Amino acid sequence: MKKWLGFSFAFLAFITYGLIISQWGLRIVPAELAPSNPPGFYDYRGVMNVHSDLSSGSRSVSEIIQIAQTAGLDFIFFSDLNLANKPNHLEGYHGNLLVFVDGEYSYLNSRILNYDSSDPADLSSPGRSQFFLADQLTQTSRDANLGIFVLAHPFKPNFRWEGELPSGLDGLEVINLKSIWQQSWLKTKLSFLWTVFLYPFNSRLALIRLFHIPQAELDLWDKLNARKPTLGFAGTDAEARVRISPSLFVEFPSYLTLFSLVRNHVLLPSELTGNASADRQKLAGALRRGQFYMSLDSLADPRGFIAKIERPGLPAVPMGGSVKWSPGMKLVTVLPQKPDVPFDVIYYRGGEKILVSNSRETNLEIPGPGVYRVMVRVIPTLPLPDGKKWIPWIFTNPFYVTDGQESR
Repeated sequence: MKKWLGFSFAFLAFITYGLIISQWGLRIVPAELAPSNPPGFYDYRGVMNVHSDLSSGSRSVSEIIQIAQTAGLDFIFFSDLNLANKPNHLEGYHGNLLVFVDGEYSYLNSRILNYDSSDPADLSSPGRSQFFLADQLTQTSRDANLGIFVLAHPFKPNFRWEGELPSGLDGLEVINLKSIWQQSWLKTKLSFLWTVFLYPFNSRLALIRLFHIPQAELDLWDKLNARKPTLGFAGTDAEARVRISPSLFVEFPSYLTLFSLVRNHVLLPSELTGNASADRQKLAGALRRGQFYMSLDSLADPRGFIAKIERPGLPAVPMGGSVKWSPGMKLVTVLPQKPDVPFDVIYYRGGEKILVSNSRETNLEIPGPGVYRVMVRVIPTLPLPDGKKWIPWIFTNPFYVTDGQESR
């Protein structure tokens, strides 16, 4: 009888705690204000590095497209691994969702993402891709039709790049969700298991608690940007597949959860028109220029955020831009709303912190040439055992302030 009562009490406590967790709010901005585009720009949100059942994912491309539409995305980049025959016929608009079909390729001990490519024949097989990437990643310039090359999950266990990174690399994943899950498991197994416990009750809360500032990736990004302009991306690495046995897997975390968690936000000076060819060029061109920021959207919708360099009497310079330094230039950031929780807007120059602000609008008179970027972090209240903790919300791509002629 005592055992039965003990079991009943534990079950009741479990259900009660689950109900509390399911209703736990992470509101960090006023909920009554609807997000809007920043002045002079249109904010388009999407996800990158997505896998279907053509490689390591659990759903078909068509099913994932429907999930992305449900998540309210504007664009999605598929990057199935070492795929010889990509479903290019699915590129273009599906409703309001613009679909890109690109690829991820094994290279040495790492993985390289190839975005906005015209699908060169050299990448049609894993063997040929090795030779092609070995050549292209040593080039400082290339045919634009070959797309851009991005280092996936630079610090993911068993996929760490060894040695100096190649000069032809265009960018890297500053955030990679699968890498975050794996590192959490390796470092704090109890914490990871607690996330698994919370997930059925509140998937958003369960995954947010694993987030930390990706310092190793940021340090590497700063190092590369000191050498040449290098793009920073948020990659979902979405597979929705955890293998239980050789023939059994579960969809965890789900595509819908991943698509709602972390996104890349592209800022365009004009709206997308619905013309797939023109809009593809416009959106991909902005990504190539670094005219976007990364955001943990599960914390709050960041639409309305803007970061730019203002110059007296001249047009503003967007993220990713390069500009010659002159007196009076200001780096300006504006949050969509002032958070209801403690927050920091942090300015970096060459990886060194130079300003911390607690204002919705932050202005810095730029002291001289350098590579500048911005991070916004917040302290939401999480249920025990976490409590209050710093979690990153927004990362901008850099601004390149030179002492010579403008280059991009």
